Amino acid sequence: MGRYEIVDGDCHILEPRNIWETWLAKQYQDKAPKLVKDADGGDAWQFAGAPDPDPIGLVSTPGMQWDQFRWTGVTYDDARPGCYNGAERLEDMDTDGVDAEILFPPQRTVGHFLGDEDDEFVRAGISAYNDFLWEEFCAPDRSRLVGMAQIPSTGIDDAVDFLRKARARGFKGVVISGWPSGGDTISDGDDPFWAAASDEAVPVCIHINLVSRRARQAQRKAAAAAAAQGNHGVYGGKAAKANAKAVGGLAGVFSVVPSTIGQLIFTGTFERFPDLRIALIETGVGWIPHLLEQMDDRYWRNRSWGNIPIQQPPSYYWYRNLSATFITDRNGVDNRHAVGVENMLWSSDYPHHGNDWPYSRKTITDMMGHIPMPERRLIVGGNASRIFHLDG
Repeated sequence: MGRYEIVDGDCHILEPRNIWETWLAKQYQDKAPKLVKDADGGDAWQFAGAPDPDPIGLVSTPGMQWDQFRWTGVTYDDARPGCYNGAERLEDMDTDGVDAEILFPPQRTVGHFLGDEDDEFVRAGISAYNDFLWEEFCAPDRSRLVGMAQIPSTGIDDAVDFLRKARARGFKGVVISGWPSGGDTISDGDDPFWAAASDEAVPVCIHINLVSRRARQAQRKAAAAAAAQGNHGVYGGKAAKANAKAVGGLAGVFSVVPSTIGQLIFTGTFERFPDLRIALIETGVGWIPHLLEQMDDRYWRNRSWGNIPIQQPPSYYWYRNLSATFITDRNGVDNRHAVGVENMLWSSDYPHHGNDWPYSRKTITDMMGHIPMPERRLIVGGNASRIFHLDG
């Protein structure tokens, strides 16, 4: 297996307190996310369009017992340093037995910039995050801290430019948070980005879902209107119900992913770009065999009249071009041959509260101890090493 036996396919970073003062251009400091206090005196980030600040409690204390987690009232002094410091993260990885991590940004942080109306501010914010990621967080050991460069939401030219520059800099992959050309759905305008990713042999990651810049701006306006009417989300009188709905939704995050897969496959993206590799992050895998069966069925029944621009059944492109990460997914492991043993990547989601640090090895054994070792090795490290070119 070489040096990468266990590769965590989905980890995150809690932005350090001084990230924007250090990395964002001075002229944009007034629009940067602001570190404030939450309702219980903990640290929280105030993001554009949000009526209430976003507490750090659930993304800062890995290793805590489940029944002790709390959303609010947690400060950076309480947070584990490995959440925001690369050198400390390496020590946490050593404790956990993890050889490398594939790193993704804090979603609301990048969303703060991606939904802005000022193109220059979007570029500046995404550049600042990528600079922090490469020059600060991953710098202690970029062979183990494998950051994915964020792509901005300012159109296809910038998307291609950021991808090519990220590859030249040494990034092993990129993450998109909206369709590259900026539409609400996939379009021919995205093709230059897929072509560049194929040409540069850069895997493209999608963290759960894709949200267009226009949709982000619409969400902000709706949130502002709700706040103006006195609805302050989880800090209002309906906090318990809002929390329960949010937690329930976490179990179904994969529900938005089939549309993304269908758009990519049925529009012929992988027919035109056979070398394109796309990794779906934090989606789970147990539901994939059902989707593949249904897509293939619809393809065979409708291909004669539908002018579908693919030459193979949809499942062919899944197995060749796509992959997905999972955290706890015994159903997916048991159905791994239908999912595709080479299409599955184990992950922990460190430092988010759903992770099992520092017991990842136990989690892996409990979930995959019964499967053949060659398959287990692929799922916990080999596939990520291949997809993200960790050995070269």
